[in-house]
Amino acid sequence: MKESIRACSKLIRLDRALSAAFGVIFSGVIVQDLVGFQWEYVVAFFIVLFSAFANFGFNDYCDFETDRLNRRLDRPLVQGTLPRKTALIAAGGSSAIALILTILLNPLARRLVLVGLPISLFYNLGIKRVLILKNASIAFANVGIILLGSIVSDTVLEPLTLYFAIIGFFVGLSYEVMLDIADVEGDRALGIETIPTRFGVNAAAWFSIILGIGGVIIDPLPFFIHVDPRLYGDYLFLFLILIPVISRIGISKSLFEDQSKENIFRLKKKVFRNIQLGCVCFLIGMLF
Repeated sequence: MKESIRACSKLIRLDRALSAAFGVIFSGVIVQDLVGFQWEYVVAFFIVLFSAFANFGFNDYCDFETDRLNRRLDRPLVQGTLPRKTALIAAGGSSAIALILTILLNPLARRLVLVGLPISLFYNLGIKRVLILKNASIAFANVGIILLGSIVSDTVLEPLTLYFAIIGFFVGLSYEVMLDIADVEGDRALGIETIPTRFGVNAAAWFSIILGIGGVIIDPLPFFIHVDPRLYGDYLFLFLILIPVISRIGISKSLFEDQSKENIFRLKKKVFRNIQLGCVCFLIGMLF
């Protein structure tokens, strides 16, 4: 029983799904729309959570052959701990819950989900095979979460939201290109075109490094530019935000030196924590 629960948690990527859902809360707080308990944010949280479950489950179902060729033993379908139909059931059920919950959103937020969720699911069926769209589609999903958190309660898109959307896009794009490096062997075997398969692993690593460092360089800008009065000239924020910036430079250095699959998997966790750390630093700077 415990093994099945652990396998299901891996299938739906519970940690990443929760992180995405909390992105809505983060967005609401930074634009000062979320100032107390608000039901619409609870609804939006669970919509993003179940949308993420659906996407991860459907991704594993569609990518079974690629994951098998890449020896992705972190995937429960490849391990054989879950049958493939479980991933399909999880994707279908989670999608249905997310879509039903959109009834409780305002019309603009509802449209965003009704457009974004099908596109993210279709990504697994064909979009991911188009070189230009593959990584950009996932990066835009990060943007969608930030936008949703900004329009859930008042349908007004604040300028600060666009700033975080830009950061989310470039950091997300960097992350996805890095992950493609680990899957280059299976992608080549199946004829899937990615940046590493088209231009080589070294070029992909450089592309990921430039985007990643570019994203975190933008992080301290609110201290120097009047993006938000809560962060402008705030030395506490500057001190805190330099922590994930320095951490990201270390991650980039490691990626430059070693593009092996083992190192990519190590860096995958570090980048994930780095993104979370950056969000916490922004929150502390804005709240204190």
